[in-house]
Amino acid sequence: MLLTNKASNDMNYLESAKKPIPVALALGIIGGAALIITTIVTTKGLAIFIPYTALIIATFAALRVVQWSAFSKRFTSSFLAFMVATISLYLFIGIVDAGTILEISVWGHTWRLGLMAAIGGLLSFAVAYLANIGRSQIA
Repeated sequence: MLLTNKASNDMNYLESAKKPIPVALALGIIGGAALIITTIVTTKGLAIFIPYTALIIATFAALRVVQWSAFSKRFTSSFLAFMVATISLYLFIGIVDAGTILEISVWGHTWRLGLMAAIGGLLSFAVAYLANIGRSQIA
């Protein structure tokens, strides 16, 4: 059975790779797993920056590959990946590791996650901007 040209193109470039949410979820889940493993393996607090750095680099690389011209898609994907990884780690620590998720008030959770969202927003802005450097001039 012969594949048509359209069918062979679809096999090379999956439809889900064209959308920001599947890309972000994949990166966020992998990043969250790396953060959780780092928390389990080491007690050094600064070691948590290693998987976060790897997540940012992987997000940057993925955004360069998909070549979205819209800043909003790049920002959304980067921010969602960061927050999925962060919330995964937050839930792991709150439920499994420390078991204090119910002891902290709603306000306590809100400001912690809000602070991480602000940090993630700044990093995502930079990643989304830098991922398109050199492309907009080529047109």
